[in-house]
Amino acid sequence: MSKPIKLGLLVAFMAAILWLYASGAYGAFHAEALQTWIRSAGAWGGVVFVAVYALLQPLGVRSVFFLLSAPLIWSPADAVLLSWVGAVVASVIAFGFARFVARDWAQGRAPARVRQFDDRLAEDGFRTVTLLRLVFYTTPALQFALGVSRVRFRAFLFGTIVGVLPFTLLMTFFGAELSAFFWRLLS
Repeated sequence: MSKPIKLGLLVAFMAAILWLYASGAYGAFHAEALQTWIRSAGAWGGVVFVAVYALLQPLGVRSVFFLLSAPLIWSPADAVLLSWVGAVVASVIAFGFARFVARDWAQGRAPARVRQFDDRLAEDGFRTVTLLRLVFYTTPALQFALGVSRVRFRAFLFGTIVGVLPFTLLMTFFGAELSAFFWRLLS
């Protein structure tokens, strides 16, 4: 795809984000209304949750927001599964965006020390991505950095699947316990 088309897609995406804020459309989302709608939507509620997680997390919305809110809507097991899928899909979207838009530019400007790390990512990507996920989870900067690196997509995907699971489990079950605690306080 040519550079003008890539630039056009980036500008259109940024314009849509700016429109959401400028028009006030983002203010139409209320927590109680969303919770009721998601519960009544059945399986489609899970699809919407994963889609929103996957689209907003790369833009800077913290994963913890999704990890703690999922157990308020679903059982802990369902919340873990949906949060895990959301984290992986968000990672793939950020990775793909960075690789598609900025990889050539970043690879040509990387200093020698960064290229050495990039060479290791290309050779042993699964282990490195897994360790980075265990430490940094789905930080957008990490996702974009991995996208412009030479890590293979397969190593990135499987390293992400394995590396995000422990934190997803921990935070989702913490969210479930926190929710139960608040319900006991309110009862």
